[in-house]
Amino acid sequence: MIKQGLLIGRTDGMEQAVMCLFNRCEQAKYFRHLSELSTQIDSVPELILVLQQFSDEYHEEQIEHLLTEYPLSRVICCYGPWCVSDGRNHNFWPMAVRVPIAEIQQRIEREMEVIAGKRPPLERTAGRDEIFAFEHGNDFH
Repeated sequence: MIKQGLLIGRTDGMEQAVMCLFNRCEQAKYFRHLSELSTQIDSVPELILVLQQFSDEYHEEQIEHLLTEYPLSRVICCYGPWCVSDGRNHNFWPMAVRVPIAEIQQRIEREMEVIAGKRPPLERTAGRDEIFAFEHGNDFH
């Protein structure tokens, strides 16, 4: 279970991702929701789930600040169908952090294994082969 989870972004249309994260938190009081990426928080969450509804919803400076401010937190950017081409057109989020809504449950399960120490973490700078290995349960290291 996640001791502390943080959800950032608008939840409309992303109920699957929200419920998956919420159900993995130890207690509801350790689950926080912020509507803005730039909002400062007091503690360091184990898992940060950012919901991205559309391209350019978050600015590069906001993303860089989040990734720099919480280097030990597991970060996932769960993107909706309007953001599918962002990986080709934008490079604000590292490839290893971006996950489509259809795959969020599996990704949160893998991140839970990382947090529990049962699996090595996927580095934010990981390449496509490392991302594939992480997503499909293989260890090519």
